[in-house]
Amino acid sequence: MNLWGKVTSGYFEKSRTMPVINLFDINESRVGIWHITEPANQLLSQLEPGKGELDLYREFSNDRRKRQWLGYHLLLKYMLSPLAADLIYDIYGKPFLKSGSHHISVSHAGDYAAAICNRHFSVGVDIEKISERIQRVKDRFLNNAELEQLGTCAGSGILHVYWCGKEALYKLNGEPDVDFKNDIHINAFDYLCDTNGTCSAKLTKASGSKKFTLHYRKLDDYMLVVAG
Repeated sequence: MNLWGKVTSGYFEKSRTMPVINLFDINESRVGIWHITEPANQLLSQLEPGKGELDLYREFSNDRRKRQWLGYHLLLKYMLSPLAADLIYDIYGKPFLKSGSHHISVSHAGDYAAAICNRHFSVGVDIEKISERIQRVKDRFLNNAELEQLGTCAGSGILHVYWCGKEALYKLNGEPDVDFKNDIHINAFDYLCDTNGTCSAKLTKASGSKKFTLHYRKLDDYMLVVAG
């Protein structure tokens, strides 16, 4: 069963230099994942940024960070084509489209970029490289109920679902009024190793609580989670 909806093939056919790994529809959202292999100068020539974006790009001194930034900008450009994908950022650093045509969220890790867009409601995405180091910091982002439901033998894969899920919901919320550890709770679920699945979560704010379904997917040694 494909929990991620129909895979769209040939969507990026007009840009064969852009090696899209996957493009999915989840509910009413479109998700794109791209393995960035091109050098920064090649990516920059495809983006054709405006002066403001170019000034921001030039502030990055690290080549990988440049490629990641260019990667998610290009991914959105081709996902939204022919609509404009010019990004602006609010006071909290959350990206928006100038046109307001879609709600968006972006993420990057290593040589991967990910993006999600939806016409109707807020969304969030996070991708992280799976590492055993997460075992040492799990107490910092898991609340007592989550630690209890996971037990002492939780593997790094499922821990990254929790971490990326909370990051995705934090991005969806878009404001720093949420305690990452205690205000976002992910319910117990059966982790499907080396495949994709779903779990449920709750985001609690002063205005009340809201339930969400999180979709996760393992890509080699990376974990991707989307919310919304």
